[in-house]
Amino acid sequence: MARIVQLLKAKEPVELTDQVLAPVNDGEVLVRIEACALGQLDWNLLTLDAPPRLPLTPGHEAVGVIQAVGRHTRLRPGERVFVTPLSSCCQVCAWCRSGEWRRCADAKWRGMHGDGALGTHVVTHENGLVPLEIPVGMPDLPEPLPLPLAASLALVGGSLWTAVGAVRSLHLVQSSRVAVFGVGGVGHLVVQVARALGHKVFADDADPERVNLAQELGAAPLEGNVDAAVVCTPSTQALQRAVRMLVPGGRLALTGSSPTGRIDLSVAELVWRGLTITGGLLGARGDLDEGLSLLLSGRVKATVELISLDDVPARLWALRDLGFPGRLVALPR
Repeated sequence: MARIVQLLKAKEPVELTDQVLAPVNDGEVLVRIEACALGQLDWNLLTLDAPPRLPLTPGHEAVGVIQAVGRHTRLRPGERVFVTPLSSCCQVCAWCRSGEWRRCADAKWRGMHGDGALGTHVVTHENGLVPLEIPVGMPDLPEPLPLPLAASLALVGGSLWTAVGAVRSLHLVQSSRVAVFGVGGVGHLVVQVARALGHKVFADDADPERVNLAQELGAAPLEGNVDAAVVCTPSTQALQRAVRMLVPGGRLALTGSSPTGRIDLSVAELVWRGLTITGGLLGARGDLDEGLSLLLSGRVKATVELISLDDVPARLWALRDLGFPGRLVALPR
């Protein structure tokens, strides 16, 4: 049996349900969840008038241990894995072979196309899992994982992977001035990743608490022009302000998304000033490895609030107004 958080009807509160575990089919594995993060992507799915699937289980980034495997799987029981936002991908196209799984034309996303990991267990295709391999020179992880460490590791499979991918997508070849808009679950990690890579970081957020968090993490108040910006919020105002602050030839990376978000920018401004806009969830496989190294070395520290699975239905409302400093992480144990 598994305890799982589910949305059973559109626009209604989620419920904790007891489920008989589904059979583990070919290519699938059963993962016992140690920690599962909750973010704005989960909130967006749960508040749609027409959710992509019902029942819907949220939870797009987690860490857990494999308990059982189906036939034709490369993973084995006992392995600790990241449960990534990708539910599955083809594994054979050029994008998948290069480690850019997110760009696969057959990519399926957790919560939208497959079950999320917000529960005690999840049965999922192994293509959406990445073994937690400790980088060379790092100490082995203790057993069992301390709860704060498990919570931080859950973010590596989604938020920190996205943060590293966003900063790397700017292709900055020297120390630069980087602005971060939106200091939530991903944004507070972007601040730290950019600083760890040698950049001068500025940050802005509508929430004074999150501005304070950014400054505690080493970001300066937003001022002057910047070489690059990462917008971690779907706010149109933040996006427009980021564009205005960029120097000619500046680069902009987008990580915040919303079903109702829109871009309202001057094409002439983009063309004449030579601005580049990129965006996306996650990063390349190398970005995931780099994120793990940054976390385990202490150069990046995740700000998390730990809650129990029983607290999830009530605490999800904290995400209603674009979240709060850091990230909610549910601990099934």
